[in-house]
Amino acid sequence: MHIIKTCTVFTIVLLSISANAQFKQIAESPVFKEPEDGYCKLIQMKNGNAAYLRITIKDGIDVKIYDESHKLKAEQHVNPKYGKLKVGSITAVLPIGDNVDLFISETDDKARLLYRLVFDGNTGALKEETTIAKNTDKLSLAISYANALGGVPSPDFNILKDPNSENYVLAMMNFPEKDEDRRLTIVFYDSNNKEINNIVYSPNEKGDFYYAGMTFTENKKLSIVGYLNGQLVVASFEADSKNPKIDNIDFTKDLNLSSSLVKYNSVTKKLILLGTVEIDHKHNTYSTFIAFIDPLQHSVIKEDDQYPSKVNDKSTELFGKKNGFTGMPQNFYINNDGSFSIVYEEVTNIWSSGSSGGGYNTAVLGNIAVVTYDKDGKEVNQYFVPKNQKLTNMVIPSFYLSNREGTGQKLYEGNQYKSFAYLSGTNRNYILFNDVDENGESVKKGKLTTIIGVGDCDAYYFNASGTDIMPERQYVFGQPEKRDHNLALFSISDYNKETNTYATLRLAKGKDKGVSIVWLQPQ
Repeated sequence: MHIIKTCTVFTIVLLSISANAQFKQIAESPVFKEPEDGYCKLIQMKNGNAAYLRITIKDGIDVKIYDESHKLKAEQHVNPKYGKLKVGSITAVLPIGDNVDLFISETDDKARLLYRLVFDGNTGALKEETTIAKNTDKLSLAISYANALGGVPSPDFNILKDPNSENYVLAMMNFPEKDEDRRLTIVFYDSNNKEINNIVYSPNEKGDFYYAGMTFTENKKLSIVGYLNGQLVVASFEADSKNPKIDNIDFTKDLNLSSSLVKYNSVTKKLILLGTVEIDHKHNTYSTFIAFIDPLQHSVIKEDDQYPSKVNDKSTELFGKKNGFTGMPQNFYINNDGSFSIVYEEVTNIWSSGSSGGGYNTAVLGNIAVVTYDKDGKEVNQYFVPKNQKLTNMVIPSFYLSNREGTGQKLYEGNQYKSFAYLSGTNRNYILFNDVDENGESVKKGKLTTIIGVGDCDAYYFNASGTDIMPERQYVFGQPEKRDHNLALFSISDYNKETNTYATLRLAKGKDKGVSIVWLQPQ
């Protein structure tokens, strides 16, 4: 077992395309004004259209619809009935049939509300606006803080779309003062946003249920992994049944999961549970754990502690013995053949307090590691990509890359251009982020420039499918002209695996100032 110590620090404060390009540009929209606040998301729809949404808390929503030939088809500005939100965040943005469904959670002193807005995927017009959920339980201060500063959705509202249909579920976990009053509500919706089942699961007689993650399996079934009286269980919910099936999993390992993620591998027919396990609360130490669960046999087929040891060796080789890799998993991705990749990143949240009693949070996003496995969980490769980025007034939660899937990216002081994206492509996998030119060579000498402002950055990609543990980087948009820079807003991007098309927002820092939507084809 390799233990990671997470860092919380307290301080007192008085276009030419290169010959070996692996991203082929197939279209680009006209330049428009850069969005600088609110939230953004790009969606590629099954009908071939693409939707761009910019959502603000106080000034309405901008919608652009592009057709199959990537031409602007419709443009709308919408002012929802809810008006100005006190504290709002994006729970989900999903393509449902020929529409785009936007789910916005609002938090105030009395309750948390979940709004559903349905936009026409051809005209951008608002077709429906409905309040679909309400929770009056009081959130903890830590959750409320992350909700406000980090743009993190309210944890009691979870939206998940079925990858094999146009159905989706809303899972609501309440947060009562007494653990015995916990309950889980699952609501199934069809492609027309009609409620088809509403299930309330309250384990009062059997004990307390603690949620670890959920995923669709097959035949529109939903599996939720959690702990019931300290026992690992899988709860199965179906759209046509009011009675969930609760199965104990034959697993005796004593775990204290601090954060976790569950996905279904359709090739092996197994659930994959990835989590961080608290080892020592006093010293803030954790390890990474993975388990393969057979939901039919009610057993864990394989479990293991995970750590990218080869990446750690490379990190100490470059940056010194005291600078080993300390990243934690942020997401994992399952490929068409059942193989999968775990993506790690070093994340440090730093709270700085001022002499007047106030303070602010800074997040530092450090080096990346990727570990690839075959379908049976045997390690294949490890990759190490160094970087260092500083985000102001932000809190980065565990598994934030997973949380970002299907939601909107908060736009604030340029933070949206930091972080990174992982693309699980048809033929290869890629890491993408914005960086300065000098880091390409200086990192080989164990030095990195920390990215605070992004004015001198360009968009780069790294091939995480080869044999090099530290892959070379390439320009996404080709090497820019002198004094020009091309960034990408990778955090709002959308990849259509069927058409092998990656849509992102390009920010040009040069003669053509502004942003444009670019459609790329990974090679």
